[in-house]
Amino acid sequence: MKKNSVMLGALLLLSGCSVINRTLPPDIELAQNLAQTETFTEFANLPAPAGSIAVSVYSFRDQTGQYKPQANVSSFSTAVTQGANSILIQALHESDWFVPVEREGLQNILTERKIVRAGISNKEDEKTQLPALTTAKVILEGGIISYDSNVKTGGLGMEYFGIGASELYREDVISIYLRAVDVRTGQVLLSVATTKKVLSQEIRAGFFRYVSYKRLAEAEAGFSDNEPMHICVKQAIEKALTTLVTKGIEKGIWTTKEQNEKFLEQARSKNAALMRKNQTKTVIATPTKEATTEQLALSKNTNALSFAVQFRTGSAQLEPVYSEQLNSIVSLVKSTDYLAIELQGFADQRGLEQENRSLSLARSHSVAQYLNNQGIVQQRISVAGLGDEQAVYQVTDPEGLFFDRRVIVKLIDTRSG
Repeated sequence: MKKNSVMLGALLLLSGCSVINRTLPPDIELAQNLAQTETFTEFANLPAPAGSIAVSVYSFRDQTGQYKPQANVSSFSTAVTQGANSILIQALHESDWFVPVEREGLQNILTERKIVRAGISNKEDEKTQLPALTTAKVILEGGIISYDSNVKTGGLGMEYFGIGASELYREDVISIYLRAVDVRTGQVLLSVATTKKVLSQEIRAGFFRYVSYKRLAEAEAGFSDNEPMHICVKQAIEKALTTLVTKGIEKGIWTTKEQNEKFLEQARSKNAALMRKNQTKTVIATPTKEATTEQLALSKNTNALSFAVQFRTGSAQLEPVYSEQLNSIVSLVKSTDYLAIELQGFADQRGLEQENRSLSLARSHSVAQYLNNQGIVQQRISVAGLGDEQAVYQVTDPEGLFFDRRVIVKLIDTRSG
């Protein structure tokens, strides 16, 4: 009898030795920064962007309506974190691709700006006045749309001669939907969905045996391991952002730094080819860094001074590479009171006619908005969207399609009638 008791005690010790360190109370630890996840590392390692995109997030919350189940009580604690909005803003802020602007606490900002304005005297220098709030180009919408519990459960156990051990696990799933909306048109540019498994595990080992008449020996040890819900939501959001950026690059909605450099070189060669082709019809001058306002103003025919601003497929986003050329036009127009700017937008022959016309007009407005921001009043700018009706190349010519996605910028001398 004594021999058997010793043997059973040894078996119990062996069965619990692998988990005995987890049964001890944890030590008190100081607060620390959250460690970056593998999904964020993937997000951070995306190709460098040509420029950061200003985005706003008004609401990105739990839309599941799920509550934590508890036995014999009514629970009002939600099953999914309610901080998804803050998690998304944090991921955007730590990325080079996006510049998040505050919208969740917008009323607080507006109130504080009123307080600041109230403290500024009207006689003070204008430089002390508050600048305009940053506007977003894209709104990110969506939320946590599902939380499915007990998607998969299982376990394994064994007991012999009063000694037993078991392992149980449970698998839940959360799903994230994220979409990017163009502020200018309201068009949903991209929509992505990601899922993340939430794993829970429990391991137990126990001993139960009568060692003598009316004497019972019993021992039990175990631990459980549950993935933190907010970490799972964080990973799902980061994966959604990675997918959003990747799809946007593939569809030409936004551009990497490497693509932008290639685009600039291609734009220069295309413009040069077009100027050689049309040199007998009109004088097309491309302002350069060396060109001065006086040199441009000395053009014999100001009405003929024009150049093309080119766009990516399906996009009305102005590329930064044209800032230098547009700034030269701005300087020239500001130096006179009789010059105006005419913008003619075009699209290639792919897509429906009405969609192409709308897209070409949006491209003209994109250039006009840039000129407005540089100080050219709207009254001196005219915009038009001509769609694909004057497309230079056929759809079958992929190289030619490049130049059809353009806005022609023309200087008009209003004195000529």
